[in-house]
Amino acid sequence: NISRDHIALEAMKCIMQTARRRRTIWNRILTQFFPNKEKSDLNYSFERQAKAAYEIADAMIKERNKNKGE
Repeated sequence: NISRDHIALEAMKCIMQTARRRRTIWNRILTQFFPNKEKSDLNYSFERQAKAAYEIADAMIKERNKNKGE
């Protein structure tokens, strides 16, 4: 059996891959003169994404257990 933490880890990987990077005006100006100096802020909070990943994991485990019972 795959553990809840492992399922949440895989869900977190998917969530992080789809996160958008926020580019501020300052970063856009900075990259014009120094292309390698861009600082980009990720557009999500780690706590919210971790909570969402565990909610996905719980839903997947619930569905798995429901299918075993049938």
